[in-house]
Amino acid sequence: MGTSTSRPAEITLPAASISAVHTALVGAVGAEAAAAALRQSGHAAGDALYRVLMATQSADVETLPADRFWGQFNRLFSSRGWGQLSYTQPHAGVGALESGDWAEALPHGNANQPCCHFTTGLLANLLGQVAGGDVAVLEVECRSRGDARCRFLFGGSDAVFSVYERIASGAAPSAAVAQLG
Repeated sequence: MGTSTSRPAEITLPAASISAVHTALVGAVGAEAAAAALRQSGHAAGDALYRVLMATQSADVETLPADRFWGQFNRLFSSRGWGQLSYTQPHAGVGALESGDWAEALPHGNANQPCCHFTTGLLANLLGQVAGGDVAVLEVECRSRGDARCRFLFGGSDAVFSVYERIASGAAPSAAVAQLG
């Protein structure tokens, strides 16, 4: 008989697997439906990853200094082959996670828009559980469309939606964040 642990079982797949899933979904249901399905799948996967994150904490998340928390958060992903994540806070109500080697980015670099949909759902769930409330996530830069990095902004839904609206109206992401009150 096996023993029970609080840490969920894990499997390892090549990073290209997520690109293959993305491509297959787009072919089967179209780009918008594929993006929605990937975000929903990522959000659902956030529950298991949250349990893994909590199992790696030496203290309650609420008591960790920010630099230590973000270091452990980066290790959670980098140790599983997702890539390196760095945290910045461009605005009091908006944080940013950035990666120059994010595994979900499609390899061709010719997409019209950011494509790390699974990650946006995953981060929304994971960061929301850590924060104890809803967290919205918006990818504003993506290696899938030729950007140097993938950059995910996160925060309360009002702030992130306001940034989204400004970007949709033509503002650069940094300007959209700077315009927040």
